[in-house]
Amino acid sequence: MSQHALQSLLAPKSLVVLTGDDAHDPLMLALLASLSHAKKPCPMFIAGVVPASSESLSVEGFCKVARLADLPKSPDLAVLVGTHSERSMEDIIRDCGAAGIGSLLMLSWTGEPQDTLIALLRQHNVRLLGPNSFGVCRPKQGVFAWLGLAQPLPGRLALMSQSGTVASALVDWATWQGIGFSQVVSMGSPVDVMPSQVLDYLSNDFDSQAILMYLQKIGKPTRFLSSLRATGRSKPVAVVTEHAIGADERVLDAALSRTGAVRGRRLNDLIAAASVMTNARRVKDGSLLIIGNGAGPGELAAQRAMELNIDLLNPEGELRDKLEATMAGRGGIGPVTTVWASCATDLFIDLAADALSSPECGAVLLTLSPTALIDIGSLYNLITKLHRTQKKLVMVCLLGGDNMTNMRTRINEAGIPTSRTPETAIEGFQFLVRFQRNQLLAKQSPDSHAFRFKIDVSEATNTLAQLYKDGQKTPQIDALRDIFELFQIRIITRRQASHQLFAPIHLRVFQDAVFGPAIGLSLEGAQQHKQVEAVALPPLNTILAKDLIQRAFPGEESFELESLLRNLSTMVCELPEIENLELADVRIHDSGSVYADVTAQLRSCKNWRRYEHLAIHPYPRQWVSERPLKNGDIATVRPVLPRDSGILADFVRSMSHETRYFRFISNIEELTPRMLSSMSHIDYDREMALLAIINKDDENLLIGTARYVDNFDDQSCEFAVVLGDEYQGMGLASYLMRQLFLVAADKGIKVMKGVVLAENKHMIDFCKHLGFSIKRDEDDFGQVIATIKLTPSLLEKCSRN
Repeated sequence: MSQHALQSLLAPKSLVVLTGDDAHDPLMLALLASLSHAKKPCPMFIAGVVPASSESLSVEGFCKVARLADLPKSPDLAVLVGTHSERSMEDIIRDCGAAGIGSLLMLSWTGEPQDTLIALLRQHNVRLLGPNSFGVCRPKQGVFAWLGLAQPLPGRLALMSQSGTVASALVDWATWQGIGFSQVVSMGSPVDVMPSQVLDYLSNDFDSQAILMYLQKIGKPTRFLSSLRATGRSKPVAVVTEHAIGADERVLDAALSRTGAVRGRRLNDLIAAASVMTNARRVKDGSLLIIGNGAGPGELAAQRAMELNIDLLNPEGELRDKLEATMAGRGGIGPVTTVWASCATDLFIDLAADALSSPECGAVLLTLSPTALIDIGSLYNLITKLHRTQKKLVMVCLLGGDNMTNMRTRINEAGIPTSRTPETAIEGFQFLVRFQRNQLLAKQSPDSHAFRFKIDVSEATNTLAQLYKDGQKTPQIDALRDIFELFQIRIITRRQASHQLFAPIHLRVFQDAVFGPAIGLSLEGAQQHKQVEAVALPPLNTILAKDLIQRAFPGEESFELESLLRNLSTMVCELPEIENLELADVRIHDSGSVYADVTAQLRSCKNWRRYEHLAIHPYPRQWVSERPLKNGDIATVRPVLPRDSGILADFVRSMSHETRYFRFISNIEELTPRMLSSMSHIDYDREMALLAIINKDDENLLIGTARYVDNFDDQSCEFAVVLGDEYQGMGLASYLMRQLFLVAADKGIKVMKGVVLAENKHMIDFCKHLGFSIKRDEDDFGQVIATIKLTPSLLEKCSRN
């Protein structure tokens, strides 16, 4: 893959500051001071007025020029700050483009309309972060182009915030805690580069192992959730939003849970998440045990655990006997195991090791207050040894400052989650538990089932359109019964003597202001109380339906209700004409029929694209097809599924060395677990992978694949295609690529590009045959760039393929 479109903006190797015409502008002086204080700064230039050096500012490290045209070479990034009274935004963007600068960071404000700015940026091939951004930092590269008070330490945590003051406060706190950052991005008031695009960059950034986000707006919900899902499948993500970004609180929670991210309510939640995100192991089965050198901090931790419904371990039986033998009367055993303050430091470690050896214990939290009896010198060695010698989660809470502050930093750097208050430690633990639950939900690729069950959606659509045209915008069940039957929901209007559920329930479909249709489930009569109604976003499969039922009715299981939820989800996915739908007093009978008092509200959806109304798109079954091969086999071509990681691994392993080298431009023998995850668990809104599969000896055999990934520049994507060595020359590669053209065009992509090794003559000839233009890669003469425009004539030809 080529360099990410935002690489020069977020990780520049050189930059120029456009200082304007006021040598005393406070924003400009603050920025230059931040840049000049970097220990190993990237190459920096000043274009414009040059302020005088002072005790707080040195401009000796900058190369000074009067204007961009005088630069000796083109830097990656231009930073616009200060007053530019004699130059318009059009002048500045044009000069950046002429100087070969493709990225502009805007810390100042402009009154230019968004449409005008976008047109100028596109005309001169410049990407813009801002205006009103607080800046970006890339500590590892010496980039501190921001207005925060503290310079972030290098680390593995990325921060993206739409509030500059929030970003500055979080960095200041993290620096005090010894937590470092790989990347800091303060968005400002975005008009060009959106949060989803920054997320896409961070998801592919090796240095960013976890991500914190503070959001005020998200832009297009489908694209944002797609980007967040692509990121959250491989990295922990914690999100705090302002005013729920205009969405229903429960719908926002449901949306974020489907991406694998975890939502917090307060900035403290980001702080708690930061303490565990880049270090913590998975939480194993079992409960949490708190061990401390005093009752107070441990009880505060237990109180917070109770508020968050976290199970604490109360040791019993063999484990209790073992702990009491180790304790030897020097404290008390319980959910909060308290050791006398006079005891040696190694006793805490021995108790933790005993607990972690039991299957009843999934994690341990050590809460230690500073006392004259704590051996700070040995504490670090003992805790890190415990961490190394077992695989379960160890968390540490060290209260106090001074020596404890330094010890927190050391332990955190050793890869052990560390906090300064018991409440923060518990909140960090809850983050890990919720993250693992949301990871399971994020791996689901539910179908709308309309294709699988061959439902004639057009019949239902025409019926609803006619009802709306006839003025029946709130039709009753008699007018909707056939539509319910079509989606395998048999509604009856007479209650039967018995029903399967423990009590009548209430189901509704409603429209969220941000995320569109949502499904609510509650007990009948309780739906008006938001705290007792569970909410999910369609589409749903069995796992997602079970999760919704468990949140609405803990401990309840019902196959019939799962089926009803799946079928209702399919209706919601396929019929955007149903704006609102309520099923009151719902009772599911043994016969499979459903009694419900049904009310609906319709809307007109003429010329809507399929699934346009959904925040999360279903598995794209419309791209499943069959292709006869020249050897008589029939290949099923379909979008990839998460469960395909096994056949993908076998496919790559079976390739010849040359085929693998040409495909991955690298000498790899097989795919790593991380590569397999990213290739099999994709988000269909931003990328596509089509697999060609044949059945051989009653087993599925992958023989070829073609994929693209959106470049997040609103118009282009990168592609790759490869066939198994035995199945080349059968016309399959051309078919896969033409299908890929159709999928990409359906998503609005206009240009497809690919990197090909110059020595791969067969692939170059293949691309030329399909209509690609070939040109030498200016950054690497060992490669060529294949490019094709997805024109109407090309797509028409592909549709006849």
